[in-house]
Amino acid sequence: MEFKGWNDFENLARACGYSSCGKNDNGDKTEDEFENSECRDIPNGFQDVDPQLFILIGEILGNILSGRLPFNVQNALGNWLQLVGQVIETYNAQQQYFQGGPGIYFNPKSYNVSNPFCSSSQNTNSSKNKPNKSTNDIKKKNSEEDMDSKINHLELSLNDLREEIKEIKKLLEK
Repeated sequence: MEFKGWNDFENLARACGYSSCGKNDNGDKTEDEFENSECRDIPNGFQDVDPQLFILIGEILGNILSGRLPFNVQNALGNWLQLVGQVIETYNAQQQYFQGGPGIYFNPKSYNVSNPFCSSSQNTNSSKNKPNKSTNDIKKKNSEEDMDSKINHLELSLNDLREEIKEIKKLLEK
């Protein structure tokens, strides 16, 4: 990282490996591989900024502001910035809840249920990884009963649909 020639924040960010979104050194817009995709970040967004640089920028700004403000203004400004952060987090949490639904209640059987990289049968407890024969038999019996129940439910639904189709045909004939 070279410390010479930093005239503004863009130069500091470029020295740390961050490039501005969609512009080259001449200021011309460059071809963006994600131009028509949903993977785009906001223009000059934070997705490409290294997490350590992002934290460092926040620390530097906080130190600069704190050194030039009276303590009561520091307190008021700090509380206001925390409020802004809490509003952003609340908005994000509501958006995640809206997109993901209410979720499930805590149950040890649901360990890693949302993690696509873990199979639902994996457990961290080694004794649970060694089920005995009777446990396997019970699981097999329960899954067979569950399948039978689902098949019966589907058959009933199919019969109901057939009856509804017959009624619709009668109405169309009239």
